[in-house]
Amino acid sequence: MSNKTAGEVHKVYAELEHCCGYGLCNQVCPEIYKLNGDGTVYLATDIVSDDLLAAALEGADCCPAQVLKVVTE
Repeated sequence: MSNKTAGEVHKVYAELEHCCGYGLCNQVCPEIYKLNGDGTVYLATDIVSDDLLAAALEGADCCPAQVLKVVTE
C-alpha cells in the first residue's frame, strides 16, 4: 500500500549537464537511470512508480555529483 495522497506523483529531476559519469545511480536503479555511451546518465522516465521508489531514491542519494533528486508532487 502506498503512502501517497491521491493525485501525488513521484518524479526525478536531474541536472544532466553536471553528471560526472560515475554510474552508481544506474547500478542501483537501472530501470530509471540509464547510461549514455560516454557513461553519463539519462532518464528512462521522470515518473517513478511506487515499486521503484526506494531504488530511485537510493540511486539519487548515492550520486557523488548530487545531480539527481526524487520528489513527490
